[in-house]
Amino acid sequence: AGLGAADLRVGAGQHRIALAGLGLRIAVASGRPARILTWAEHNRASHLLLPPLRPPDDDDYATDLAAWRAAASEVSAVRTAGGDPAAALRQQVAAERRIRDRTRRQPGTVGGAAQPVALDALGAALGDAALVEYVAVDGELHALWVTAGAAGFVRLGPGAPVRDLVDRLPFALHRMTGGRTASAARRLLDDAARRLDAALLAPLAARIGDRPLVVVPIGRLQSLPWALLPSCAGRPVTVAPSATTWVNARADRRGGHRAVVAAGPGLPGARTEADAVAAIHRTTALSGPAATAEAVLDALAGADVAHLAAHGRVHQEHPLFSSLLLTDGPLTGYDLERLRPVPRLVVLAACDTGRHVVRAGDELLGLTATLLGRGAQQVVASVVPVADARTGPLMAALHTRLVAGDTAAAALASAQQDARDDEALAAAAGFVCLGGEFSLQTEALREQLPVGDRVTEQQLG
Repeated sequence: AGLGAADLRVGAGQHRIALAGLGLRIAVASGRPARILTWAEHNRASHLLLPPLRPPDDDDYATDLAAWRAAASEVSAVRTAGGDPAAALRQQVAAERRIRDRTRRQPGTVGGAAQPVALDALGAALGDAALVEYVAVDGELHALWVTAGAAGFVRLGPGAPVRDLVDRLPFALHRMTGGRTASAARRLLDDAARRLDAALLAPLAARIGDRPLVVVPIGRLQSLPWALLPSCAGRPVTVAPSATTWVNARADRRGGHRAVVAAGPGLPGARTEADAVAAIHRTTALSGPAATAEAVLDALAGADVAHLAAHGRVHQEHPLFSSLLLTDGPLTGYDLERLRPVPRLVVLAACDTGRHVVRAGDELLGLTATLLGRGAQQVVASVVPVADARTGPLMAALHTRLVAGDTAAAALASAQQDARDDEALAAAAGFVCLGGEFSLQTEALREQLPVGDRVTEQQLG
């Protein structure tokens, strides 16, 4: 039996990093795209290629998750009231330890990791899109590009200046909502975005043209808001953990259109946003007392589209405790591991939920990685903090275009193009499409809607 906990799977994979790094170095020296792809794929997100985790399925585990959620809520409430949360913290830590111990004792699913996709199979799967996979060797950044029938490899230059530029973007986006600092922040943002574009995509422009783009990043590039780069403006961009996970996610062609929408507490715009998104999908949003963790989990199982508007938190030390705040407390990655089956598309309108915790070997952990590892085709989430009051129009535009038949990446790109002023841009730019490729079965959906409610191209204009 394999390992039954995501953190153990990631830890166990660390032994391969030195060997994979050596293979990648030799492949880069050869300059052969097929060999580079193989070793690059060996060197990233390997735990997402394993069969989905099988978490404990018993009342004690559910009780521990509920106890952790209640303790976390108590800690927050006591702190807000100015009290001492020590007792509640002890309860939370004890529940956290029980949860980790239970998952680590759980036997894993049988079966090995999927083999890295071959170059010719990747090219065939891309269709009219282009894929760019970044690799780093000895501090130098390189890019492998692939289109249908062609592939190549380009040295881009030192990686350190690129990392520094990526680190500037969240600061600049935040300052753009600060009134007097907005114009200076916009100049800083535009300068960093142009320089990143020149470093990461301009050297590939003649090869990839204006095709829809699949990006396989490394390291700090995992948290890059790609929509800010001039070459990505209005362009469908999908960010994938690996080329292999992208191809595998495309193979899921389940139909149907069951949407689940929920809003968490403490965000003035969340309920309005959720109601608007629910109306587009002709459903009713879960909010207020109805939006508990168990109620949301029950609704999410087997859905086609999910939209969750809530406070988000990334837990760097224990990424599976990253969470979305619901009425009765945080919904964690451990909760999401219990979903059977996971929604095909999940939209997380929450701070930082698209930002992975990146371990050695570009192993990814967190809410988005959990959803992708459980079988979600695509997750739309933000890699930066989100201004709650300004995300509603973006999300309404995104879902309207989804219902009209756009892929998620095309729908997001179009919706982001509508963000004109600085505050709207700051709210929209951080969202990325992560995973594979998703679109609704549009014709079946149109047949379900009354004539007066069907979305038309005129309505989108």
